[in-house]
Amino acid sequence: MQTAEGVNPMQPYYFPFVRSNGEYLEGFFDYRPRNEQEATVAAVSFDWGKRWIFTGEALGLNPYCPADPTDPDNNNVIVDGLSTPYGSDASSAADNGLGHAFVMTIGGIQRIYHLNRANGHIDSDPLVVHTLKSDRTHPLASLPDLGYVSPLGSRGYPTLEASAQATVGLQSPDAILGAIRTGGVTSIVYVEKQLSASTTNNCSSTPDWALTNIDTGKARKANTDVITIRVATTTDGINFTDVGAANGLQDPTSTAFNGIRWLGSGSIIALSNGHYGLFFGAGNCLDNDSDGFHFIGYAETASAVKSPSDLLNWTVIYGFDNPILSTDTVTDPGPPAVTYPANPPLIDVSGADLLTPAQVSPWVPPEGHNTNFFSGRVYDPQAIYTDSSTVTIVFAGYNTPQPSSKLGDYRTIGRFQVQFPAGYVARPHRTDRD
Repeated sequence: MQTAEGVNPMQPYYFPFVRSNGEYLEGFFDYRPRNEQEATVAAVSFDWGKRWIFTGEALGLNPYCPADPTDPDNNNVIVDGLSTPYGSDASSAADNGLGHAFVMTIGGIQRIYHLNRANGHIDSDPLVVHTLKSDRTHPLASLPDLGYVSPLGSRGYPTLEASAQATVGLQSPDAILGAIRTGGVTSIVYVEKQLSASTTNNCSSTPDWALTNIDTGKARKANTDVITIRVATTTDGINFTDVGAANGLQDPTSTAFNGIRWLGSGSIIALSNGHYGLFFGAGNCLDNDSDGFHFIGYAETASAVKSPSDLLNWTVIYGFDNPILSTDTVTDPGPPAVTYPANPPLIDVSGADLLTPAQVSPWVPPEGHNTNFFSGRVYDPQAIYTDSSTVTIVFAGYNTPQPSSKLGDYRTIGRFQVQFPAGYVARPHRTDRD
């Protein structure tokens, strides 16, 4: 087992999509400084994600510079020489651009899929689709610099640029977790997010001992978003047919502090017995956030995958109480006192404190907490086959549970490796993710 490592130059990046591309790893990341110029960035790594080399940027949200470089919120930008409200203006886009990149090739056409985060569009619109030309050196070179037009409220709310396409048939898609070839079609596992849709069994406000309360000094109110993990098939990468909702991964009604209510990110790997494994980021009422960032877990399909329907049934192996990697431990003082998670994470984080307490100020954890770059949030694990017993995971971590409390040092890309029994992991088949 290897320790989680932070990739310090990779800030402020998060929500990675990473795949093997011959002799190196190729990554697509959300570049997301606070309220300013969200974009998709590409990079490559020749050492399994320890170091990354920037190769390009595309589909940005706006072309403007902050009016005040000392303002971490980027409340104003310079437009035509004038300071113009931006992050402080509800009718502008702030940092609500394109995100959650996923790349898939079908019929020889490689496409990149994004979530449209614009107000009134997020988690209700189809995924945004752009075609990538084959360019091993600059994979984003064929895409427009800006993914939107009219990027300020004074000039109209952002609309997608003309070359953007849209998926058909996906239900309130938020992110794609993986794609495989089954029975002559491409099957995808994806996150359906229904905003504010829950009417029963809702969480209460976060308890006073939760991470967000420790960070901000106040509770986070209940979140009523509903997450469903779904399976769909496609033959052309644009039109999708629903297969159904997956079972066994999470319970959208759970209010247990050790349950999985929201599962929002992850990736899948092939196993030598024909099953598939899913590394995922998830959370519950301890955070009250449907992005699901409290811990990284692992599940496997209940049977070998021979048809799309075999992706509907899963068994969680590493859940909240025995996570692979977790945010800081918290304790309900009780009585009786209960610790979350109940057991230490699988990945030993000793020696992974790359940040000093001063660097994470004002997030000053109480005694018993640490200052890892993933102390506050950890999610979107990207699993890459390394050998038949080793999987490399590239993931996103925050040192604070609420990014608004620490704007200058958050959204970091990290990595670790997990060991399986010899021969457990299958060499990747040709998939439409490649």
